[in-house]
Amino acid sequence: MLLEAVPEAERRRLAPFLETVTLDLKDVMVEPGEPIRYVYFPSGAVASSVYTMRDGSTVETAITGLEGIVGVHVWLRQSVAVTRTFIQVPGECVRMRSDVFLAKVVDAESPLSNLIREYVSAYLSLTAITAACNRIHRIEERLCRWLKMVHNRVEGDSFPVRHEFLAYMLGVHRPSVSIAAAMLRKAGLIRYEYGRLTVLDSKGLEAGACECYSAMELEFERRFGQRLRK
Repeated sequence: MLLEAVPEAERRRLAPFLETVTLDLKDVMVEPGEPIRYVYFPSGAVASSVYTMRDGSTVETAITGLEGIVGVHVWLRQSVAVTRTFIQVPGECVRMRSDVFLAKVVDAESPLSNLIREYVSAYLSLTAITAACNRIHRIEERLCRWLKMVHNRVEGDSFPVRHEFLAYMLGVHRPSVSIAAAMLRKAGLIRYEYGRLTVLDSKGLEAGACECYSAMELEFERRFGQRLRK
């Protein structure tokens, strides 16, 4: 969405500095405390940013797909992050070296930089809502919200996911996720086979999500004038 929204002349100017890569499940894009080497614009992949506590427990703080940029800290002229960002749904990303991004986009006052400014505002809202959601809402609602947001960012209705991964993302124990997922299957909202989840009832999944789902997606939709929700 970000790169597609850039004027054609600007896309041509930036093209020599962009590289398309295919990333696999769990490939790390940003490691906490380490220099951010690249910024990524997902075009088919979906990434998660998670924060890890000293005891090893984790919780997701943000999700990034075609609407955003991974490594946005570089736009803020920060070279490191406190969260780990990695691939949750494999696919393609377009990437640019961080030093080149600063020179050709940020310092050059590129139209892309203006779009990223809008994204950053939405991203901050997303992380704030996620914090509240993780504290207040039931696991079933949060699971519906998470699955629907991923569904909005992938082609088709199926994507790879495991219960261990869902527990990791939602910051809960695996049995809790298994029970919640079983409820969604029984309701006819999803099918789960061999590590692959298929959304059977998109509207039902949206209806089962907490209020945070609409609030999060609206933040991106109203800034970019493009509907994310299927």
